[in-house]
Amino acid sequence: MDTLIGWIESGTIVDVMLVVVAIEIVVLAAFRLTTGKGISLAALLLNIGAGGSLMVALKLVFSQAGWQWVAMALVASLIFHVSDLAWRWRASRR
Repeated sequence: MDTLIGWIESGTIVDVMLVVVAIEIVVLAAFRLTTGKGISLAALLLNIGAGGSLMVALKLVFSQAGWQWVAMALVASLIFHVSDLAWRWRASRR
C-alpha cells in the first residue's frame, strides 16, 4: 500500500497510466488493422487523445511545470474532446 501511495504522491502513477494507454492504443490499432473490426483509428485517437491530454496535464501539475504548459495540455484535451464529439455526431447521422 505504501508503494501505491508513493506512486500517487510523486505522480509516477500518471506515467504508469500513460504506458497502459499506449499499450491499449497499440493493441486496439493492431486489432483494427488485422481484422477490420473494432473502433476506427481516428475515433480511437480522438477519444484517447482527450483523456491522454488530461493525464499529461495532471503529470505537469505534479512536476510543478509552469501554468502555461498545464493550460496547453488542457486546451489540447478540449480540442480532442470537441473533435471526438463532432466525429461521433457525424457518424450517428449516417
